[in-house]
Amino acid sequence: MNAFTSNASLVIHPTEPDWTPDDPEVLIKFLQEAELAGNTLNNDKNSFLVGEKFLDHISFMGCSPNIKLEDESSNGKFTFVRITTTKNITTLTGKHSFAPHCPHCKKPEKNWRELLLDNRITCSHCQQTSDAWSYNWRKSAGFGRCFIEVTDIYPKEAVPQFSLLESLEKEFGVEWGYFFYHV
Repeated sequence: MNAFTSNASLVIHPTEPDWTPDDPEVLIKFLQEAELAGNTLNNDKNSFLVGEKFLDHISFMGCSPNIKLEDESSNGKFTFVRITTTKNITTLTGKHSFAPHCPHCKKPEKNWRELLLDNRITCSHCQQTSDAWSYNWRKSAGFGRCFIEVTDIYPKEAVPQFSLLESLEKEFGVEWGYFFYHV
């Protein structure tokens, strides 16, 4: 499922895949009060311009990342924040997702695309069946019902500050992590 608007995003999500807020508005309010997210974008209640403290919450790697925080050309290619919640656990992988490592034998599963069924994988090496999210995807895939997408961020171009992840955990009572979605 491609629930996202960008072909490359930094995605912040609860590490418990089945967790989602009872009311997504509470998450939106939290992100706006923290000033990670700003005003709504194009009347889309789930998309937001970056907030005033966006750069306090997201660390960019390298000496001069090419990030556009405003839509200067009207082509829609700029960084903004989008909240996605789903009824069922959603699998987010892209053509650039790494071969995940089995939680039991630790070997990489190169044929994971063929083996991924109903969010479970049976390892071709040790024959153990596990939830796909228990595999080590090396931050190249994610599973869940709640996602905070930071658009137009390429893998390893930026990461969320630990203080943001810690604040989310304190507010919602669930641990948060991140991955890179790149199709």
